[in-house]
Amino acid sequence: MRRILAFTFFALLAALCLVAAGRAWDAQVLGDAVRGGRIYDNWIVVVGRQAPATNHPLWDTQESNRRSGAVTWLCTECHGWDYKGADGAYGVFSTHYTGFIGTLGVVGASQQDVLSWFNGTRNTSHDFTAYFDAVDVMDLVAFLRTRQIDTNLLIDRFTGRSLGDPQQGSGLYESTCASCHGDDGAEINFGTLQDPLYLADMAVVDPWRSVHKIRFGTPLSAAMPAAEDLGWSLTRVADVLAYAQTLQRGNPSLRPFSAVATGPVLESQGNIVPLVWASAILLLIVLAGVAYDYYQRHSPQPGPRKTPNGSGQAKNGKTNHKH
Repeated sequence: MRRILAFTFFALLAALCLVAAGRAWDAQVLGDAVRGGRIYDNWIVVVGRQAPATNHPLWDTQESNRRSGAVTWLCTECHGWDYKGADGAYGVFSTHYTGFIGTLGVVGASQQDVLSWFNGTRNTSHDFTAYFDAVDVMDLVAFLRTRQIDTNLLIDRFTGRSLGDPQQGSGLYESTCASCHGDDGAEINFGTLQDPLYLADMAVVDPWRSVHKIRFGTPLSAAMPAAEDLGWSLTRVADVLAYAQTLQRGNPSLRPFSAVATGPVLESQGNIVPLVWASAILLLIVLAGVAYDYYQRHSPQPGPRKTPNGSGQAKNGKTNHKH
């Protein structure tokens, strides 16, 4: 019985070690997550491939967003710059609304689980293998698994205002951003001469997009540094955004996207199935240990050893003889 319990105990311990090792292996990040962030932004530019002229196969399953063509193939147009899809800034009050879900649910998921969204395993209409090579897929998967954030930590979801400190952000802006965007943020016009859009317009109108650009740079220019490469904290990102929102506006009449006017949306922050299994195995190990200890304490102790003639063995090692 003791051998069975001991074997069970060590078998459960070995199983737990295997689960932990498998989880650690699967948690490895195999791609470049920062480049993956730029692929999420605009994969057509980053990977250098042309999207089909027709709409994405899934696009026609919705009727709210009337855009068409290459933009329908971009991750951001379906899942949003805040990664929340229909539950975020691209909700029902936005002209970008599609009803498609966000991507935050894959944070912490396994490599294979996230890959299944790109190779057609989950949905044959969402197969991007004809446009991405293996490196592109690995980079995007790395971003999705490890670098998505809840933007509510940086941006007020109802007003679009940054939760950062503009005074703290001013120094970071001057040392990192002003050389291209200008001290007043008006050096680059993202609109037209008749309808200008300066950095402050972008930061106010779509702060979620601005946060993504600050963190990962832009696919259109290698000159823009990525805060993720610079080692900036999210607090610094929020500070720079807060300062950018105070700069000169080219079109002050533009307002932020309206957020969904509902309660907080809770997204799954990772795949907890392996953790549940590991906890269950650990519980079994503990129970096996308790059972083994109980058996040791309450099992009958062996009596005096018998001699071949059936007599007992005395404590002094001599055999008791009947006289």
